[in-house]
Parts: sequence; structure tokens; C-alpha cells
Amino acid sequence: MESRSCGYVHVNAGYDILTKTLRGSYHAKLGICMITSKKIAEMAGVSRGTVDRVLNNRGDVSEATKQKILEIVRLLNYKPSRAGKILVSHQKKIKIGCIIISAQNPFYDELYRGIMLKVEEYSSYGIEIIVERVEFKGETQCVYIDKLLTLDINAMMIQPINEAVVAQKLRDLAQEGLPIVTTNTNVEGFTPLCHVGNDFFTCGKTAANLLDLITGGKCNIGIVTGFSKACSHADRIDGFYEYIKERAGMNIVSLVENCDDEVESFLVTKKLLEDNPEIDAIFLVAGGVYGAGKAIKTLYDRFIKVISFDDVPTTKELIREGIIQATICQQPVRQSILSLEILFDYLIDNKRPSGDKIYTDIQIKLKSNIDLHLGYQ
Repeated sequence: MESRSCGYVHVNAGYDILTKTLRGSYHAKLGICMITSKKIAEMAGVSRGTVDRVLNNRGDVSEATKQKILEIVRLLNYKPSRAGKILVSHQKKIKIGCIIISAQNPFYDELYRGIMLKVEEYSSYGIEIIVERVEFKGETQCVYIDKLLTLDINAMMIQPINEAVVAQKLRDLAQEGLPIVTTNTNVEGFTPLCHVGNDFFTCGKTAANLLDLITGGKCNIGIVTGFSKACSHADRIDGFYEYIKERAGMNIVSLVENCDDEVESFLVTKKLLEDNPEIDAIFLVAGGVYGAGKAIKTLYDRFIKVISFDDVPTTKELIREGIIQATICQQPVRQSILSLEILFDYLIDNKRPSGDKIYTDIQIKLKSNIDLHLGYQ
């Protein structure tokens, strides 16, 4: 084999072996069934670190050396072993920080359960997942973000509060190179590596569509939302309004906030219904569903049509009782699992998600299918 002026002269022997390997004549004799970065380094006459920098597109490597390595990789059809990458990640002690909301909403427990499923799986790779459950306050969330940073996290999954202070904090971290995935809800003014959740605007339209069908398009509606500063809750309401603006018989009477708290939900829903006797339909935007259901049950002389979200055990109970006519589900366990898988793939394979938003399915459950298991449980 001839020498080449671009520096290949040092790896003539390697190319000779490579050519014969590709023809298949030396496979058994040389044992090159699995090509490694070490063998590529030997053939190129460079260190494994140089090969790693070229394959991961980082660090300063001369163009001639880079092209030499890439040519060998191309000829060998080399694909890095995920097992090898996981071993490297173990040596680097990768840490993923998670922040989710802490409130009296069983939905958040389902998000947490999904995280715990990945904690068990990723621990076998030596990857640590640190979880913080934080009250619904922007400043408090920022304090816990700083706490995770002191633990040298390599990535973050967060259920962010829609406040400017949180958006600014996340923008600063993203500019410093920290990969961030937002889960379930988003924050205005920040673009994450990816957002995983439901299409909440469409969910809101779906809720209005269901109420339209159930009431024949004539109803006076009370809306009970969770947090005004949660994008997911606001988007559902926006979608709801978008649908009913073309329905002259569907009127919104009042909107109240329950902070996803069952006791608060009972109190504000009871007052809403007592102050507005014309209300004959309720849109439960987020948590506090059980408290609202108890308030509705105190009014024995009024049959109120109700649409809610999620299928936690207490909501299932209200569906069976006929207090809630339909509930829209969004697969919280799957949301947290997908979020962590995106970060895992990014950290281990340098693989970006397929899009900047990934939505889980919108599932509608009625009394007839409330006990049917759909999707991730």
C-alpha cells in the first residue's frame, strides 16, 4: 500500500489490516468482529482521547487527523457501543437533577412515580437522579435549582412555575450548557432542550367539546382552576374559551382558583355554586377534584355536569358515582419517563430529541372505561 502525503504514511500497516478485514479474509484470524475506539486509535496512530474528541465533536483536533480518523470510521462502519458509553458515564458520575411541584394533587405523585422507575433503572448504570419536590413558588424553585447546582448536576428535568425569575434562571443555565427538559408544564420566555407534556390547549378544547355534547350546547359554566401561574392550567382555559366562543349557548359565569388543594377546592367550589345558582356545569381545570366533587354533592337539588382531568383514584370514585361525567387523562408516568429518557440519550449518545415538544396522548375516560388501564400505569 502506498504512502500518502496527508499523514497516512504512519498507518500503512493499519490500512493493510483494514483492507483485508473488509474483504473478510482475516476476520477469524484477527478477531476484529467488534471494532473499538482503541483499535481505531491504533490504526490512526493517535490516542483514544483524540478519537473520542473527534467522535463526539469536541476539543481541538487538527483537520488532517480528524479526516484520517473519520475515514477509518467510515471504512469500518464503526458505531460506538452504548454499553461503552454507559461505562464512560459511570466513570464521570453523571447526575440528573429533577424538580417537580409539591401540592395536594395526586397527579404530581404519578409524575414522581415515573421518575422513581427510572431511578431504579439508571442506578445500574451508575447514573444518579436527585429529586426535589418544591412548593409552587418561583423564588423557592430557584433556591432548589441552586441547591442542585451545588451537587454538580449534568442535566435537569423541571416542572417549572411560570414566573419571570424562573425563566431567567433557566435561560442562564441553558446558556452555560446545561441541558434542561421541562415536564408537564412550561414557562414563558424559556426554550428548553425539549418540553414533554400534553397539548393543553387542545385538552381545553376537548373539555369544552365534551361539555357541549353532554349539555346539548346549552349551559352556564363555572371554572375551577389550580394555579394561575401554571402554563398548563392557563393553556387549558385558553383552549376552552377558544371552543365556546362559537357556541352561543355556552356561557362562562365565573372562574375561581383552588391552588390544587382539596380543602380550598371544596370551599371555593361550594361558594361558587351558592353565589351563582344558575351554574349547571363545572370545568375542573387541574387538581382539587375530590374537594370540588364533595362540594357538588352537598347540593342535592342540582344536577351539575362536570368535566375534569386525570384519573387518580379519588377522581375514579367520582366518575363511578356519576358526579363527574368525563375526565381527560395525560399519562403523567409516561411524561416523566420520556423526559428522563431524552436527557439520558442526550448525555450518553449526544442525541437530540426528535422535536422541541413531545406530547403524550389525550385520553378520555367515562364511567364505562374508567377502570380500563391505558398507556403507562
